[in-house]
Amino acid sequence: MAKVIIADENDGRRNLLANTLEREGFDVTRGSTMRQTEATALATMPEVVVMDAEWKTGDPIDAASRMMSDPEFSFKCRIVLLSRVTSTDFMSAAAKAGISEVLAKPLNMRKLIDQLHKHVRKEFVPPPADVGVIANREGTFDVGVGVGDPNWALPMLSNMLGSDIINDDFVASIAAKLEESNVTDKLDIEPAVLTEVLKAALGKLVEDGVSTDSEDVEDVSYESMKSSEKLGKKDSKKKSQSSSQKTGLTMDEMLQVQADDIAEEVEQAMDEVLGDLPDLITILPDDELMNVDPEVIRFTHLS
Repeated sequence: MAKVIIADENDGRRNLLANTLEREGFDVTRGSTMRQTEATALATMPEVVVMDAEWKTGDPIDAASRMMSDPEFSFKCRIVLLSRVTSTDFMSAAAKAGISEVLAKPLNMRKLIDQLHKHVRKEFVPPPADVGVIANREGTFDVGVGVGDPNWALPMLSNMLGSDIINDDFVASIAAKLEESNVTDKLDIEPAVLTEVLKAALGKLVEDGVSTDSEDVEDVSYESMKSSEKLGKKDSKKKSQSSSQKTGLTMDEMLQVQADDIAEEVEQAMDEVLGDLPDLITILPDDELMNVDPEVIRFTHLS
């Protein structure tokens, strides 16, 4: 029997909804206050928590956010909110709080029961709003990024598309490619023209890959083998790969090269820290030494 919590500070609505769901075979627990609802939900882990959006004390969206911050609760339970307000901002706030669904009032009881059965069976139910997969979570990485959402790569791509790369030469090379493709210099808003522009721009970015110059290959010697592969010596002659060398690498390889350059900078900084040697011990000359009675030394050992 599926467990459901009905959270509503209005006794009449709470009892009416609870009695209806009990007749449908749900194990219903009633909650009259927000604090009581949160404590009961985190203790019993019901399949669904049905909350009313109108409270004199407490905010249901904040309460839902606190409950969904519990890993076990967010994995096992779902929250359904009953609200008269269905504006875009309200739906976005509900989605960010982790609320699985918002049902508008006046409530269709048959629809509510059908949706509760879907939530109990852990079926997919569209969220209240599409707020994206990247949330403001510090120290975590959402596994959903990359599934139909390329926004995770924008910070890296923005560094690649700076003024040092997109300069006059870059624009001139794109214009030359457009002329080679028999595209007129008058750019109208047409799909064909825009497609050629995008192909030329992305092709130029991919062409500006990196390569390893054979003259910069480091000779293998005993001294080079002594240094760590990751934390090598600071004065190593191995040069970082430059994006100005053209080899036709893919975008993923270019991003990997940038990551390797950052790792090399970190390694050099670590070398400066790990290379610090402690101060040498100063040995006193004989004329500054102090004579100690052997009996005192023997007494010290005995004690």
